[in-house]
Parts: sequence; structure tokens; C-alpha cells
Amino acid sequence: MADETVIETRALSKTYRDFWGRPKVRALKALDLEVKRGEVFGLLGPNGSGKTTTIKLLLGLLFPTEGQALIFGKDATDVSKNQRIGYLPEESYLYRFLNAEETLDFYGRLFDIPHNVLEERKDNLIKTVGLDRARKRQLKEYSKGMTRRIGLAQALINEPELILLDEPTSGLDPIGTREMKDMIIRL
Repeated sequence: MADETVIETRALSKTYRDFWGRPKVRALKALDLEVKRGEVFGLLGPNGSGKTTTIKLLLGLLFPTEGQALIFGKDATDVSKNQRIGYLPEESYLYRFLNAEETLDFYGRLFDIPHNVLEERKDNLIKTVGLDRARKRQLKEYSKGMTRRIGLAQALINEPELILLDEPTSGLDPIGTREMKDMIIRL
């Protein structure tokens, strides 16, 4: 099981096209990669190098121009994989008027997590990401770092087998960056 491949891409490519279907921007060219269960893998590169495009292709949010992306051995466009994945986008789209508990409750219900399990999971995740003292504050009062933390908790609510984080340290100060990296290693 530890040797199981959870992400595999074969010559994965994406070219964005203009309104008339003409090639406009080649965002990704022939990416071959393999990530095994239990590995922490990072995509590094400058802005515009295809990191976010790769993640969106893995999630099935975009379709490749060429090549293939496999998650748990299934095509990335197969939506059945989504129950097994947690995702933290570069910009979290969270409801600003909810607090941390309400946010996790909302996302937990999307996964049909039983109420008693969800209550325990919410409490554990809020403590894990270091928001215990801010659990009742509305998200609109959160700093960028706190917003990233609740976003991470949201990505973990379904106890995923695979977690995809798009720029998890974006906008964080050096201490917040270190704490986020430490949390990723612990997970």
C-alpha cells in the first residue's frame, strides 16, 4: 500500500485557446510525474510556469490538451475520486460571515459526515490548525494567515487520502510560513 501511486501524469499538457480556438498560451508541456502514498511533493517554479494549471488538471477542473492525469489510478475527470481528496485553492472562497465551526460544519455536510463524527472532527481540526481561540469569530475578522489555516482545516474535513494545496504559504509572514510547513509535515 505504501508503494501505491496516488498521482500520475503522462505527457500532461495544457494550451489555453482564445475565443476563436487558436492556441494562445501553453501553460503546461508534457509533464510526467509520479507521487506515491505518504510522500510530500511540491511543484516549484516562477509565476506562469503551470503549477496551478497542473493542480486544476489533477482535480478535473480543467481538461488536458494532450496527455493524461491519473488519481488513484483513475482518470482525473472521474468525479468519484473527489471524496478521497482535500483541496486548498490559492485563494480560499470562504463565507466571511461564518465562523470557523460553522465553516467546517458547512463543508462537512457537503461530504455527508454524520453529526457526531463531524462535531468531533471540527473540534480536532480547529485545534490542529491553531484557531481554538478564534473559533467563534467571523472569518471576515481573520488575518490572511488565519484564513489559510481555516482553509487547510476545510481541506481536511473529509479525512482525505490526498491533499492538494495550491500555494499554502501565500501571503503568510515568516512565522506563519514555518507553522504551515510544519503542519504539512505532521500531516
